[in-house]
Amino acid sequence: MDRSPPPRWASRLVELRVARQWGRRELARRLREAGAYRGERLPAVEHLVRAVRRWESGLHRPSELYRELLARVHDVPAAALFSEPPGPPGADHADDVDELLELARRAEASDVGGTALDSVDLAVTDLARRYADTPPAELMGGLRRRSRDVVGLLAGSATIAQRTRLLLAGGWLSLLTATVHVDMAHRVAARIARNTAAALGREAGEPELVAWSVEGAAWEAIVNQDWTSAARLAREGQQVAPRGRSAAVQLAAQEARAAARLGDARQVHAALDRAGTALDQQRPGLADHHFVFDAHKLTGYTATALAWLGDPAAEGYAREVIRVTTAPRRLATARIDLAMVLLGLDRPDEAAALGGLAVDSRRLVPSNIWRAAELDRALAAGYADRPETRDYHERYRVASAAAGAGTR
Repeated sequence: MDRSPPPRWASRLVELRVARQWGRRELARRLREAGAYRGERLPAVEHLVRAVRRWESGLHRPSELYRELLARVHDVPAAALFSEPPGPPGADHADDVDELLELARRAEASDVGGTALDSVDLAVTDLARRYADTPPAELMGGLRRRSRDVVGLLAGSATIAQRTRLLLAGGWLSLLTATVHVDMAHRVAARIARNTAAALGREAGEPELVAWSVEGAAWEAIVNQDWTSAARLAREGQQVAPRGRSAAVQLAAQEARAAARLGDARQVHAALDRAGTALDQQRPGLADHHFVFDAHKLTGYTATALAWLGDPAAEGYAREVIRVTTAPRRLATARIDLAMVLLGLDRPDEAAALGGLAVDSRRLVPSNIWRAAELDRALAAGYADRPETRDYHERYRVASAAAGAGTR
């Protein structure tokens, strides 16, 4: 069966290469060098060798990029090298096909291995699981190292799927970094890290990460005792949070706490009901992961919200948290919740004893030491002449200084 002769430009490509005594591999190597000079990252030599074979056979016409690079390495004008009389209908679509092939090759090009991605994901999970038990300054060191790892991997070439995984890893690292910054009272740094997490979440198409970023702002508003902003942010975050994920539970629980401080008992119970419903819908996850909401955590949030409302029912919830929790910081918070409830029941000796256990735990940081300060003020306001009040005040002063929060 007769075959039509190749286009003139294809024959010229062969002639020019042979005249320079180059093999196809040598031409491919020179094309990569020319591309690098222009800032283009070309496929591996093996891919280019196959492309050269197709071009020289006339099966495919080089794309505009490769026409320019071929002209450069052969030192001839591109217009003269690839000038050709009009071909049959449809021949002018060869450029489109080659561009699409090149797009596919580049989409698959990667400097990131599966092992590196798995290691990053494992490191992010490990840091999130260590949050509750690790001093903030110590955890921050690990977060910075892992963030640098992600930045380095993003600087190389990666497939679309790999880049998305790296963006998500960077987003969760940024969010956990923001959380630790709040713990250390670094407000500006926390806001920057939180905004970074939200931006990466939007870029990667992950609404759960965006919702947790809003939750971080709501939590910081609670730490700053800006109850109105906290309630508003918690409601806004619930509009973003996807169903069946942890952010929806956390945001509803935060709304309950903010509503308690605003004295809105109806809204407290409505928000707690929403949190319970969202918890029932939540997919399984690691219970000790900071961004996974577990049932015991909701018990703790319920205790806090009811304690802030002045509801005696908070006592049962707080005692349950103390009985079952293994997280030192959560235990300290539950003891303060219970102390505030007992103080309202005119039991200052028990309240001071529980408060003392909380401040002596050395698990209080600037983001929660203010809770111990509230107990200190409440004891002083109603029971200033009691020895347990003076004892608690001294222990609180030591813990506050250690946390870097100062005293009242």
